[in-house]
Amino acid sequence: MDIAKKTKVAADINWIRLNVNGEMMLRSLRSILRMEKSLFYQGIGWLAREGKISVTKDGWRTRISLIK
Repeated sequence: MDIAKKTKVAADINWIRLNVNGEMMLRSLRSILRMEKSLFYQGIGWLAREGKISVTKDGWRTRISLIK
């Protein structure tokens, strides 16, 4: 599988988990998915570029949620 397909799959997995759980801390999402770090962040970037997620900073915490 090429990198573009892997990134799309990572984005889909991230989206599904956020759809089920709602807003989450970025660290918690990554911990739950146990995905390779670079692939996880590529998937997050894909969703951000498509305007499907919201990312907010709360002190040292980074929260992520789907835009509905």
